[in-house]
Amino acid sequence: MTDDLEDRVPSLVARLRRVGSDTTAVEVKAAAGGLPRTVGESVSAFANGAGGTLILGLAEADAFRPVPGFKATAIRDALAVLCNDEMEPPIRSGIEIVPFEGAEVVYLDIPPVDPLLRPCHIRRKGAYSGSYIRGGDGDRLLTAYEVTQMLSNRAQPTDDAQVVTGATLDDLDHEAVAALLRRLRSRVGRAFQDVDDTRALVRAGAAAKDDDGVVRPTLAGLLCLGVFPQQLVPQLFISFVALPGLSLGDAMEDGTRFLDNVTCDGTIPQMLDTVLTALRRNMRTAAVIRGMGREDRYDYPVEVIRELVVNAVLHRDYSPGSRGTQVQVELYPDRLVVKSPGGLYGSVVPSQLGVEEVSSTRNATLARLLSDIPDADGMPVSENRGSGLPRVMTRLRKAGMSPPRFDVAPGHVHVTVPQHALLDPPTVEWIARITNAALTDEQHIALALMRNTGAVSNEMLRAWGIEPHAATTALRGLVDLGLALKLGGRRYATYELVEDPDRRLDLGPLVPVAGVGTARRRRIESELQAVIEAIRAGHVTVRAISERLGLSYPTTTRRINALLESGRIDATGAAHSRGRTFVVSKPGRQATLDRPVV
Repeated sequence: MTDDLEDRVPSLVARLRRVGSDTTAVEVKAAAGGLPRTVGESVSAFANGAGGTLILGLAEADAFRPVPGFKATAIRDALAVLCNDEMEPPIRSGIEIVPFEGAEVVYLDIPPVDPLLRPCHIRRKGAYSGSYIRGGDGDRLLTAYEVTQMLSNRAQPTDDAQVVTGATLDDLDHEAVAALLRRLRSRVGRAFQDVDDTRALVRAGAAAKDDDGVVRPTLAGLLCLGVFPQQLVPQLFISFVALPGLSLGDAMEDGTRFLDNVTCDGTIPQMLDTVLTALRRNMRTAAVIRGMGREDRYDYPVEVIRELVVNAVLHRDYSPGSRGTQVQVELYPDRLVVKSPGGLYGSVVPSQLGVEEVSSTRNATLARLLSDIPDADGMPVSENRGSGLPRVMTRLRKAGMSPPRFDVAPGHVHVTVPQHALLDPPTVEWIARITNAALTDEQHIALALMRNTGAVSNEMLRAWGIEPHAATTALRGLVDLGLALKLGGRRYATYELVEDPDRRLDLGPLVPVAGVGTARRRRIESELQAVIEAIRAGHVTVRAISERLGLSYPTTTRRINALLESGRIDATGAAHSRGRTFVVSKPGRQATLDRPVV
């Protein structure tokens, strides 16, 4: 382990020197006169987030050079006491003394604490005064609301099942109630068969007795079946805004701050229908030939937006402290953002979102009702099976779009879907101009990749979820239609647009390998671009990229390291971190490699 750290620490410090400060994932402290009192805050902050690295013995003000007179052994022992005796829960992680630039530093990787044990806090201060979270390059004290959110993970919240003060059964839409009860009574079983309507509503969770024994609508029942829920819970609506600039406060020259601004109220099905109508009205559209007909393609697939909004409404926090905050949907020129109050519930961690079918429902009563309440198309609003976000990822890949980004904090979840898509409306219109043939989804993706990157390969299509056989069939079909030109041999073939045969795959300034033939060079270039496309498509770990592309783990690691060094991609965590993922770098960050690619 120490040998690995002797390589790891110089790499981390080199990055810190380039940035000129600590980062979200790395905190450095001088600790020249003993263990700083703020170390506990940093340990808490990393443990309550995605984890991070603490390095003691370096002076940030002196370009992260070793601190003269630093007593590594004493600091290591003091840090061990802090982690084991002064933190709740204790941090059980190895603390190492690592040689660095002729001196020694103390190194600690802090893993994220299990969500069910949070907040990790300084014991003597208590949870509400001693819990921190990482923000930028510093540590921030959690608010009382955020701490309460973390503590609520330890039990099943019942805010959605509480009666609404002042509401009566007359505040429910009688037709909607009758339709729900018909569905419930049509099922096998006697739970709803031999009881009157009022008792059936209680059993369904749409109503409950208050402290005086009066049956009133629950919050879940009011939101699903109410005549006008916002009369009693005014802020529980969905707000939609279409914005002219890239920030919420940006305005046009004439002072216009919103291109559209809609308050979506009513029941959850009604709110969902209103927000989807507003989004369709404000998105670009283009038609693509599908079989015997044409299909409208929007900036964002409507089913993706629907799933994200349903997730936000279903999993938001409905406790009294958050009922003044609505779900927000913001449409910018470059992205769609869906915001909901309350952090993740239960044992779910951000790295699982969209990758695994996880089901941890904060609002169990609401979830059960929404699985029986139809939307405007007559389908259940929510299936409540944990498959919603994985479906979002699959649909975005099918549309050639990057996966959403999740900004998760103790008090909110923000989901951002970038607009930069392979199959955006201008690209769909371009495809329609170059051919009137009915193309498959796989062929649309292939043409978009050829247009955007200069070439496409079987591996690059696999990165977007297309199986090898389907990818081969799609590419051969484009050649047969006269749209693509095949280059290279059978194993490492790439395909380029016939209309632009001189355009070649550009992977940036990679250093040639002495003695490597053209075929192998083409294979390496294809694999590098395939890794980039895999990351864009949402496969963001070494294991996921390896499995998606069918590359060996060592080969995938080499390709990732080459792309990291050239600046084509960035890592979001430490090299040995379990939560380490990768993102495609923004343009302009590429740097020349100082070693060969093999």
